[in-house]
Amino acid sequence: MRAVEPTLRERLLSYARAIGESRYRGLLVAHSASPGKAAREIIELLSGHGHRGCIAAAPRRLLPSCPPGCRCISPGGFQRVLGQEAQLVVIATDGLLRPNLVAGLAGVVSAGGLLAIVTPPLDQWNPGPAGGAGGYRRYLLGALRRAPVIFWADIDLGKVYAERRPRERAREWRLGAKDYKPRHAVPRVLLGLAATRSQAQALDEFASFLSSRSRSFLLTGDRGRGKSFLLGLAAALAVKRGSIGEAVAVAPSPASLTSFFQGLVRGLDALSIGYRVKQRGGDIVAVTGPWFRIAYQPMDSAKPAAVLVVDEAGTVGVSRLRRLSWRSGRILVATTIHGYEGSGRVFVHMVEEVLPRPLKRLELEEPIRYPPGDPLEEWVNETFMLKFDPGSLSLFGEPGYEQIPAEKLASDHALLRQVYSLLALAHYRSEPDYLLVLLESNTHTLHVLHSDNKVIAVADVGLEDWEQPEEGRVGLLLLSLHTEGAKRLRAARIVRIAVHPKLQRRGLGSKLLSYVEEWARGRGVDLVMAVFGRHDVIEFWLRAGYTPFYVSPRFNKYTGEKNIGVAKPFTGAGKEALEEAARELRLRLLFSAHSVYRDLATEKIVMLLQSLPSVDPPVSLTPGQRRRLCKHIQGFIEAEQAFDALHIATIIVLSRRDYVDKLNDRQLLLATARLLQGKPPHEAAEIAGIPLENLDEELHDLAESVATMASIKCS
Repeated sequence: MRAVEPTLRERLLSYARAIGESRYRGLLVAHSASPGKAAREIIELLSGHGHRGCIAAAPRRLLPSCPPGCRCISPGGFQRVLGQEAQLVVIATDGLLRPNLVAGLAGVVSAGGLLAIVTPPLDQWNPGPAGGAGGYRRYLLGALRRAPVIFWADIDLGKVYAERRPRERAREWRLGAKDYKPRHAVPRVLLGLAATRSQAQALDEFASFLSSRSRSFLLTGDRGRGKSFLLGLAAALAVKRGSIGEAVAVAPSPASLTSFFQGLVRGLDALSIGYRVKQRGGDIVAVTGPWFRIAYQPMDSAKPAAVLVVDEAGTVGVSRLRRLSWRSGRILVATTIHGYEGSGRVFVHMVEEVLPRPLKRLELEEPIRYPPGDPLEEWVNETFMLKFDPGSLSLFGEPGYEQIPAEKLASDHALLRQVYSLLALAHYRSEPDYLLVLLESNTHTLHVLHSDNKVIAVADVGLEDWEQPEEGRVGLLLLSLHTEGAKRLRAARIVRIAVHPKLQRRGLGSKLLSYVEEWARGRGVDLVMAVFGRHDVIEFWLRAGYTPFYVSPRFNKYTGEKNIGVAKPFTGAGKEALEEAARELRLRLLFSAHSVYRDLATEKIVMLLQSLPSVDPPVSLTPGQRRRLCKHIQGFIEAEQAFDALHIATIIVLSRRDYVDKLNDRQLLLATARLLQGKPPHEAAEIAGIPLENLDEELHDLAESVATMASIKCS
């Protein structure tokens, strides 16, 4: 701070004192030609005037060394501090300001604290990506102008752009937790660790859960409600009750379980239960004691367990949660409704549907680090769309169609909220960074249907060609894995498409899709493509005439499903490439169903086989296999003695789409589950919808049908 810095310093300190006295949280935005140096000065200034705890997120080039008393982190690793708290959180940048970073770190700021954002001078600063459309800058500056509480200044010039302070002092919001009288046997020392009354009530209800026959305990709430820490306290109580022997905690990484393990350790200490902690890279990965062990498992390789803990269901995905929970004993799940990690109430309902019954659900309403009505929380929620809600709409007459450019979204906050809310519903977990796609992309176009001036359906469509970087040609890259012809194509990829929940199943999605296809045809593309991880929408794409060409070998980290790629060709070159890739997919399903695609739902494999083009049978039976298959059909040997022959014959038949159509639904499910995927008898029978005692008879009938279609004659 130069000639005017004493005045600016006093105004900044006065603002910080006002924030501290109010118990609300404040926003500080500071501009400087040297943002790293300015960030250090702000940290030293505020840390010396009562702000306890400091976290700074900045590239090393801006903060080569960390100021005393402050913890410095890389902006890309901010997830490691989520769930912690500090009264001063500083973000320093010389360019890009990711929405994820601001939304995530804002939740770390505690009551009476400040979130400080330090950037280059206002007239030079572009918070969006280089080469972007510029919409994010206009949008973000507009949001800062609307911030209810802010100190916004240029440090070098001593110029204050805005200064708005809280109008009142927050009331105490954490009363009653220690005085809460439990209805069930919860040790008082454990209740004393609850930060709010709703946490104490949830812990009390968990004690009831342990004494009941319920299988699933679901804890929900917006961000900053202490769900992860409380889940750890609940696990400690379960240990005390002897309800946990071996437990598995599932998350993307050990760092994601930091708050959970902190709650567990604090709870065990309070209950005077001995334990040992195992760490890896500074993160807790297991806590063990005389009769219990609670260990982290990565979600991609997690196995069912006697007790399953899922700290954030949004990161695990519904399908993976279903697979793990139904084979586990008791399940403890927490999921964020609104917030950086959140997915909205639609996702919460999906989680409720897949968890085993009986189920007990509790929602934490009170924030633990800051008071209700906190202006910083309201600003972050509003600016970065953390509380997306499509609201209630009605359809009046024929809907209108419109293409919306990024510049219109940047200047129309209400329109952006409508569009974002609907697109967020098309994805299990929409992160704030998706705003950059909507506001900055030069290759994406938004297509909407509207009624009564309200958006009722929206599609985000990106144009792809081989001159774009890899992240801009996702669909073409996947297609090129299976056909060289893809490298000569241009495509339009539907990134997301959504219809308002109250207006679904009325043909609006198909209507919007037809508009998108007409637009894409006019752009001269060879294909319209989509890649998705929600298998409940496969039928929508198949009905619209799209052909599957890709199923990922690994699970989508958000949905827990395998991504599926579909396309519709508009040119001869597009048709040729798509058919080649689709035939390759049919072969992969036939030969990898027992391994890579064994966990893919049998019903989905059948659906794909019914829609993919035929291939020439890639295998044939040996004379010995033909003899054994005939012996089985004639009743001389069991199916297991001719299983290899029956397997090969099934592949021959399922290679041809016309043969697939001749098998009934029960036979298709049984052939796929038992012979292609190699599922055990009881599971295959359940999938095919037949009693286990009838399985041998059904397999015999299937063998006869398969032999006939494969031209295997048994004399």
